[in-house]
Order: sequence, then structure tokens, then C-alpha cells
Amino acid sequence: MPGGRPRRQIASALAAAVLLSMFIRQERRTPSPLVDLNLLYGMFFLMSFALVRGYHASPLAAGLRLAIIPVALGIVAPVSGALHERLGAQIVLLSGMGICVAALILLSVMLTGTPDSLPPVMVALAMFGAGLGVFIAPNNSLTMNAAPPDRRGEAGGLLNLMRVFGTSIGVAGASAVLSWRIGVLSGIGNRTLTASGEAVLGAVNDGLLLLVGFAIVAGVTSVFRGPPRAPALKAAA
Repeated sequence: MPGGRPRRQIASALAAAVLLSMFIRQERRTPSPLVDLNLLYGMFFLMSFALVRGYHASPLAAGLRLAIIPVALGIVAPVSGALHERLGAQIVLLSGMGICVAALILLSVMLTGTPDSLPPVMVALAMFGAGLGVFIAPNNSLTMNAAPPDRRGEAGGLLNLMRVFGTSIGVAGASAVLSWRIGVLSGIGNRTLTASGEAVLGAVNDGLLLLVGFAIVAGVTSVFRGPPRAPALKAAA
């Protein structure tokens, strides 16, 4: 029936917004949240468009430049455990997400598509990877320690499952913002192949603002968690 599909899409979007809000509220109130909201892999999705369409890099060159994120993460992650022991969880977790937010803001300022802006863009990508490296290891450790010893295997499986779920949220959110903003900025639809490089970069900038919001939520929810629960004592027979 005419008009039925748009109504179903609107109803689905409203239901998703309500359910996601309820889920995030529940995650913030539980001592050991399931979803690791720091998984901002929408960055890879957005920056691939920025580098290929905005900077006219080849797919190989774009991939090599994006590799700086996991490289920086791998360099910093082993150090984050020592920082966690010395400085405490809250300082390390907030510092990690603070570095990510600063990197995202730097990217949004420097994504102009000009050759001279590429070096600071690479610096921002390295900062983003370093911020994730500071944040992820202590956050995962605290989440696992919140589970009773006899449930660590189950907790690890759930953590991996929710990691994929969190990645999907980041990529889906970034994709939706990119598509919407390209349509608005180009005026010729939401197809990236028909949009100008300037429109793609503008849409990527708007997507980075979404990731800033995700980073803030990740930092806040990670530090406002309850202490690990003590294992329950078995009643004497």
C-alpha cells in the first residue's frame, strides 16, 4: 500500500532509538557493562572515504595510512597496564578517551583535502590509535575482573560478542551520517561516486562528530562503574 514503507521505516527508527536508549541506560547502571562502547571502528570506515575521495589516494595508499592506527595501538597498549597500576583506572581510562576526542577534533579541523594537511591528519590518526591503546586494555581488564572467577570464560565470550556488536554500531552510525550528509551537501543524492570530494570531506567531518559523542559516552560509562563484586560464599552443607 502507498506510503506503507516510509511509515514502517519511521516506526523502526523510533523503536530502535527508544530501545538503544534503554539499553545504554541499563549498561550505565550495571557494575559490569556488556558493551564496550569505546569501539570506534567507524573511524576506519569514514577515513577510507576521506583519503580516497578527498585526498585522491589509491586504495593501497589509504590502507597503509590507516594502518598507523593499529600500529600506534599496539605500541601503546602494553604500557597502559603499567599506567593503570600506577595512576589508577579512572585517570587512565579518561586520558585514553580524552586523547581519542582530541584526535577526532584535530581530524575534523585538518581534513581539507590539501596536500599540506595530510601530515597533521596522520598525526591525528596516530593519536587516535594511541588513545585506544591507553583505554582498551585497562577497560577490558576491569570488565573481566568484575566477573566471578568461575564465570570468567563466559564473560570473555560475552565481551568478544559485544565487541563485534559495538563495532557494528560504530560503523552503522558512521555510515548513516555519511550517507545523510552527502545527500544534503551535494544536493544530488547520497551516492559517494557522484559526490564531489568537498562534499565527501564535509560528510566525513560530520561523521567524526558522531564518533566524538561515542568517545565521550565510552569515557563516562567506563569510569562510573561499581567495584567488582565479591564472590558469593557457598553455604555450609
